[in-house]
Amino acid sequence: MAFEGATTAGSTLTSVGIDVGTTTTHIVVSELEVKSIGVTGAEKLEIGDRAVCFRGPVHETPLVDPETVDIEAVAGLINKDLTTAGVVPEDIDTGAVIVTGETARTANAEPLAHQLADESGSFVVATAGAALEAILAGRGAGSASYAADSDTTIANVDVGGGTTNTAIFDADGVVETRCLDVGGRLVGVAEGRLTKLADPARKISEAHSFGLSVGDPVDTETLSRLVDAMASLVADSLLGPPYDQLTQQLSIGPLPEESQPVDAVVFTGGVGRLVGEQTASSADFEPFAYNDLGPLLAGALTEAAAESQLPTKRLAEDLRATVIGAGTHTTRLSGRTVCIDETLLPLRNLPVIAAGSLADVDNNQLTATFSRVLSEATQRYDVRDVGGIAVGIEAMGGLSYDRLREVAVSFTAALAESYPPSIPIVVVTEQNCAKALGQLLSVRCTDRPLTVIDELAVRTGSYLDIGEPIADGETVPAVVKTLVFGS
Repeated sequence: MAFEGATTAGSTLTSVGIDVGTTTTHIVVSELEVKSIGVTGAEKLEIGDRAVCFRGPVHETPLVDPETVDIEAVAGLINKDLTTAGVVPEDIDTGAVIVTGETARTANAEPLAHQLADESGSFVVATAGAALEAILAGRGAGSASYAADSDTTIANVDVGGGTTNTAIFDADGVVETRCLDVGGRLVGVAEGRLTKLADPARKISEAHSFGLSVGDPVDTETLSRLVDAMASLVADSLLGPPYDQLTQQLSIGPLPEESQPVDAVVFTGGVGRLVGEQTASSADFEPFAYNDLGPLLAGALTEAAAESQLPTKRLAEDLRATVIGAGTHTTRLSGRTVCIDETLLPLRNLPVIAAGSLADVDNNQLTATFSRVLSEATQRYDVRDVGGIAVGIEAMGGLSYDRLREVAVSFTAALAESYPPSIPIVVVTEQNCAKALGQLLSVRCTDRPLTVIDELAVRTGSYLDIGEPIADGETVPAVVKTLVFGS
């Protein structure tokens, strides 16, 4: 059942993960344990054990046309699977819809994600973005926990229909991400001819003078050379810098400027799960079994990993890695000293502007610092349209009463200069001080919708969702995410 205000350590949250990808759509339903991180029971609450209790079937993502997802058809699949799981939206406490790969670039990707999130539970959030997808896949596959448990560095390479998203984990967590426009569904094959040649595949074809065009007869030799080139780009992204020029052209976001040695590579995703199993020399090999380049690309990746001397490892989850990550690793709990306006919650899709650390900022410079942060926020966003912003503070520079009062006075002065009084403002601190800071702010911002939460790290460019309070109002579920739709 959905959580109530009395949720405490030992309770569970029902979570759903929904992954709408280039090729497939599927869901998982999980139970998340709420536990105290200490021994007295009064410490911060966090998400503990995660148990997947339902894995939905893998559906082909329904499209109206190559540029438009059939939203109602997708919603129908999700509802049918939830019914099979014996779960109704009222039972779902949290979770995420993640729109991945080429699907995130379709014309109606954003309304798709928001509609599914709104219909799936009280605090199910809409997410998109290759870097986030990479991290969720690595966490869902178990690469993150394996790296932590074994004190090794693991690259989780999630290869799907439209993109290849790599997250590198060490014992402390995420090191970096590297994402490429390389995937098995970039070329379509049916009835002996090419039916699709997506722009990234066209660029690779042109760079290598393969001369591929939609409508051409299938030439297995040429397509094998194409996937060899794709696999080389994936290996190059792992081993670089320096990077091949084509790797840079097909990169989604910037590539790291320094190389990162890894102890092992884990392949996940619809194509990644076939790595090590699909090779052209296998007796039962069907290169176009899925009307795309998936099996061929998996075979090429197997060979590229061997040639590059990248040791591979297989973990428990591969195909469903991203959706499991979305269902089990998106929600976090704030600290237990929050100061919240319950009438505002839930808050969704608040853009984050990070103020960074204030440790080296003198009291007389605080107002100017906050003014710059809020000016950046109002230049980036129409705060009325987005429904407010969240300001992240890494460190206060001391948690004395006098220092927190100076921060509150300066922040209030900066708000008065440029921020509309009727629009919600959220302050997110990494240090455990939200209740004290919130009380100091509340007496100075009596006409402002204000919420202050703590023990969460946020960064500029991310988005924040905050759910309704649990544990007798002592903490709130929160999701820090990206929303990168379109090209």
